Amino acid sequence: MTTAAAFGESALLAALLDIWRRPGHPDVRIGPGDDAAVVGVDGDAVMTVDSIVAGQDWLPDQTPPEAIGHRAAAVNLSDLAAMGAKAKYLLIALELGEDDDVDDVLEAAVGLARLCDRWQIKVIGGDIGIGAGPQRWTVTAVGLPGPQLLTRAAARPGDRVWLLGDVGQAALGLHTLLHGRDDHALQTCIEAHLRPLPLLDAGAILAMLPGPIAAIDVSDGLWLDAARLADASGCALRVQLPRPTWMSPARENLCRELGWDWRDGCATGGDDYALLITAPWEVEVANALHGVCGAVPIGIVETGSGVQMDVDSRKLDGAPRGYLHGS
Repeated sequence: MTTAAAFGESALLAALLDIWRRPGHPDVRIGPGDDAAVVGVDGDAVMTVDSIVAGQDWLPDQTPPEAIGHRAAAVNLSDLAAMGAKAKYLLIALELGEDDDVDDVLEAAVGLARLCDRWQIKVIGGDIGIGAGPQRWTVTAVGLPGPQLLTRAAARPGDRVWLLGDVGQAALGLHTLLHGRDDHALQTCIEAHLRPLPLLDAGAILAMLPGPIAAIDVSDGLWLDAARLADASGCALRVQLPRPTWMSPARENLCRELGWDWRDGCATGGDDYALLITAPWEVEVANALHGVCGAVPIGIVETGSGVQMDVDSRKLDGAPRGYLHGS
C-alpha cells in the first residue's frame, strides 16, 4: 500500500487529472492545472456544493472505493436534478488522511468519472489536502437552467404530489451493512445506498413541462424534505405513500428479523436521492416521464402548513423526522 503522505500531493494531483481529463468540452477555456478554471457560460448558472465524510456518509470498511467517488458526485448532481438543471461541471476539494491508500483514492476517482461520463460532465478543477483526516470529498456542481427553474416554493393548493424514484431502499441497505448482513434479497438495497443514481434526466423533462412545478431532492428523508417544500411554498402537504414495489414479502421478513420498521424507514431514512414534486392536476407527469423513471402520485397540496404522512395506510405521528447533522 502507498499512503497519501508517501505518494505526495503533486503526484496524486497528476494521477487524478489523468483520470478526470476528458476531451470534447469546447466551452472549457482553461481547465485543471491553473489557479482557476475558465468556462464560457451565457446567462444564468445553477450551483450547489456538498461534502461526504468517511464514517459519517460512508462506512470505510464496507464501501468499495469506487462507490465513494460515485457518491460524492451523485449527492450534488441530485440537487441539480431538483432544480431542473443540465449538469456541466464539477469542482472537487479532496481532503485525505496521511495513511489513506492512494490506490483506493484513485479507484474512487474512477467511480466519480464513470458517473460524470454518463452525462458528459467535466471536472474543471479543485484542491487536494493531506492531513489528519478523516477523508472528505467536497464537490461543487455547476449546471445550466432548463426552460423553467424548479424550486421548493412553487407548490399551490390543489396541486398533485408526486414521488420520482424510490424511498427506503438505501436506508435498509445501510441498516443491512451495519448489522453485517449480506442476504441476496437485500443486494439491490445495499446498491441503492452505495451508488445512488441522480435523476438528472427526469429533472430536465420536468423543466420543460408547463408549470409551476415545485421540486426538492429527497436526501434527508421523505417526511423531512416534504416539510421543507411545504414551508417554502407556504402550503400543507397530505402524503399517502403506498407500499413500495421493492418491498417483497421476503424483504419484509428480513426487516422484521433486523428490527427495522420499513414504513418509518421509507418516510425518514434518507439517502434516497429521489425527487418529490408538486404539479397542477392537468400536468401529465407520469406520461412525460414514462421510460425515464417511475412517477407515483402520493398526495395533494392543501392550504395550511405542515405535512400529514401516511405510509402503507399507517399514519405517522409527531413532527416530521429525517436526517439532521448533529442530531
